[in-house]
Amino acid sequence: MTLTHQSLEQLRFTNLGRLLDEVHLGFDHAALAYLRARGYPWINASHVHVMRTMQLDGAGISAMAAQARISKQAMSKLVMQFRARGLLRVDDDAQDGRNKVVVVTDAGRDLLAHGVAALRQAEDDLAALIGQGELEALRRILRLVRGKNRTLEPPADVARRRRR
Repeated sequence: MTLTHQSLEQLRFTNLGRLLDEVHLGFDHAALAYLRARGYPWINASHVHVMRTMQLDGAGISAMAAQARISKQAMSKLVMQFRARGLLRVDDDAQDGRNKVVVVTDAGRDLLAHGVAALRQAEDDLAALIGQGELEALRRILRLVRGKNRTLEPPADVARRRRR
């Protein structure tokens, strides 16, 4: 195979990874814009790691970090930002005093409710763009690929460096 400038440039902008990345970022930006419009102007893309891993009945920072595939230090820093805004509490773990449990406050529940509404609005926007049937087909295909990829977990060092 001969590599040309034109074929390389075309591949850079049409490969599946790039397309998925751009759609993902566009979706997240739309959802964040809706969330900001609902009274959370400070929220940014890094805060999504906390919102995606907050548990109504509490969760450990280590578990949240592992689920988000970021370091415990990064998750702790983000959790402290939410704590400073009254959205989360950090309590001692009743079963292991060395650990902390992140608990959602009433204000945090409101944020999560607005976050769900923002995600639904972003999905509605996508459905308006491509049609509800195509959106459901996309969801089905992505679930299928996700299920098959679960056996292909990235190495720990790669998982920790996951970019947003």
